[in-house]
Amino acid sequence: MSDRSQGNDKKPSPFGKYILPSNKEEVDLIEIISIIFRSSKLIFIVLAIFTLVGGGVVFFSPKEWTSYAIVSVTSDGKMQPLESIESSLSVLNIDLNITADDLLMDFRKYYSSKDMLSKYMSKEKVNANNFAGVKGKNINSDSDVKGNYILTYSSNLEYGLKDVFTGYVNYINRKVNDNLNDQIKFTIDTAKKMATEEYNLALQQVENEHKIRIQRLEYAASIAKAAGLQKPAIGAFDISASSNNYPISMGYDLLNRQLEIERSITDLTSVNADLLNKKLYLNKITALQPVVIDVPTFNYLQEPSDPLQHSVPSEPILQNSRKGLLTIISFSFIGLIGSITFVLMRFFVRERHNSRLEPPKK
Repeated sequence: MSDRSQGNDKKPSPFGKYILPSNKEEVDLIEIISIIFRSSKLIFIVLAIFTLVGGGVVFFSPKEWTSYAIVSVTSDGKMQPLESIESSLSVLNIDLNITADDLLMDFRKYYSSKDMLSKYMSKEKVNANNFAGVKGKNINSDSDVKGNYILTYSSNLEYGLKDVFTGYVNYINRKVNDNLNDQIKFTIDTAKKMATEEYNLALQQVENEHKIRIQRLEYAASIAKAAGLQKPAIGAFDISASSNNYPISMGYDLLNRQLEIERSITDLTSVNADLLNKKLYLNKITALQPVVIDVPTFNYLQEPSDPLQHSVPSEPILQNSRKGLLTIISFSFIGLIGSITFVLMRFFVRERHNSRLEPPKK
C-alpha cells in the first residue's frame, strides 16, 4: 500500500468528487473555485445587500453644496472716490499709495480668515454645524493678483446658501472699506502730527534767534551809551542787512530804536517767511476732516451662483459623485470578501467536523 493509502481515511465530500485532506493544510485552487461557484447565489445576495447599504449611506449622508463667484480687480472707474481723496492729499504732500490690487489682496486675506468667518457666522447666527468651508484661489495658478479669482462657500444645507455666501462677501467688502478709511485717517493724523512737530520746532528755533538778537541789541546799546556814542558813526550803515551783529558805531539812538522794534514783534511769522509757510501748511492739514468712502474691492465677473453639488470651474471643491461611487464600491468589496470568506469557512468547518465524526475503518 502507498503512504497516502496508509493515512487517515477520508469521507467523500458532499460536493462530489472533491475531498478535503485531513492531514494536510494544502487546498486545491479548483476546489476553492468550485466551492465559491456552488455558493454563488449566497455570495450574490450578500453582495447585493452590502451594495444597497452603501448606496443608502451615500443617499442619506449629508450633501455638500457649493455656491461660487468669480471676481477680479476693481475697475478704474469705481476707484474715483479714492482717487479724489488721494488728489486732495497729494497737494499737501500726503501719499496714500493705495491701489485696486491692494484692495483685492486685502479682500482675499480677510475672506480666507477663519476668525472673520467665525465672526460673521456668530453675527448672522449661522449654524456652524452645517458649514463645510470657504475657499478662494486664482483660476490660473500661475496668474498673479491681477488675475481672475474664484470664491467658494460650501455647506451641508442647500436652502439659503446663496444668501449666506453673498452676505459673507459683502461683510468682507465692508471690512476692507473700514480698514481703508482707518488707513486714510491714520495717514492724515500722522501728517498732522508731523506738521505740528515741524512747526513747533521751527517756531522754537525762530524764538531763540529772536531772543539772541534782543540780547545783542541790549548789550550794544548799553555799550554805545556808556561810550557816549549817541549818533551813528560814518560807515555804520555798511553792515549787511542779514547780519546779526550790532556794532556800537551805529550809536545808541539807532540801537535803542532797533531794540524797541525787536521787542514789539509778537508774531514771529510776520518776519520769517519759512515759519509762515510752515504755519500755512499746518493750518491746511489741520483743516482736513475725517473722510468715509465706500469703494468696491473687486469686480464681479460672475455673481454668487445657485448651490451646486458638482465641482465649480477650474476648482474641484466638491467631488460628491466620486466620493459616493467610492463608498458604494467599498461596501460592495467588503460584502464580496466577507461572503466568500464565510462560504469557505463554513465549508471547511463542516468538512473538518464530518471527518472527526466518521468512525475509523479497520
